[in-house]
Amino acid sequence: MELIEPFYRIFGLLYELEFMKKAAFALLLLSFSASGTGVLVVSRRMAFFPDAASHTIFGGLALGLILGWNPDIVVLFFGVLIGLLIIYVMQHSTLASDTVIGLIFSGGVAFGLALVSHYPEAQGKINRYFLGDILTVNEMEIRLLIVLAFVSLFFFAFFYNRLMLTCVAPANYLKSPMPEYFFGGFLAFVVVIAVQVVGVLLVTALLIAPAAAGRILASSGKGMFWIALLVSIVSGQAGLYVASIPAVNTTPGATVVFISIVIFGAAVLGKRIVSLFRKKELIVNQNA
Repeated sequence: MELIEPFYRIFGLLYELEFMKKAAFALLLLSFSASGTGVLVVSRRMAFFPDAASHTIFGGLALGLILGWNPDIVVLFFGVLIGLLIIYVMQHSTLASDTVIGLIFSGGVAFGLALVSHYPEAQGKINRYFLGDILTVNEMEIRLLIVLAFVSLFFFAFFYNRLMLTCVAPANYLKSPMPEYFFGGFLAFVVVIAVQVVGVLLVTALLIAPAAAGRILASSGKGMFWIALLVSIVSGQAGLYVASIPAVNTTPGATVVFISIVIFGAAVLGKRIVSLFRKKELIVNQNA
């Protein structure tokens, strides 16, 4: 594809092997989708949602095998359905979001495990989805991540500000529950697509850690978005590069997760140090 050739040439400055260039580009694409989505997840206290959506892979794979349909497509539709179900129960009950997500998560996993137990051939795909391997990304999956990035940008342009405002003043800004359902379906779509490419561990980390760092460092929704995007890109590319160093030779996905958590920890520590200095300066000024 002509669209991605310039990126491959840029990544060629760091890597000689083709699969490393594809992995770097896949992580870059995933950062655009995961960063903004993660900010909404963290701001709305729905950190368990990605796990709930990703674990619907159990049920989706088994249903695909039972019906004789493409398991990847069934997993996608099943995941989006679970996402919409979570939003529906949250909208029509007084239960906290984490309670709703936990209940549906448990039910989805139990349903999937019950079906998968009768189809041992599904085990291989389940392991691939959950562990993931960014180094095995192919051209089709790259195209899928490009589509996901464009869908994400479209969603952020229309719904990001509105959904962020509902976190602050839901009574004033939530005139219709439709944005909530769009968000639930979109979040499940992002998670399931990304999980099929890079695995649950990496997707969950790229959704939560950069957004959490953005929430600590930024004072606005826009600031959270850009900080989360920066942290996601840096942790993804740095993790892949560090893992490729012969002396290190670690799993790329785990290295990306570790670096994203380290950046989050540095943000917490840095914020704390700045707060202490400001408090000390205030005390000195008051005593002057």
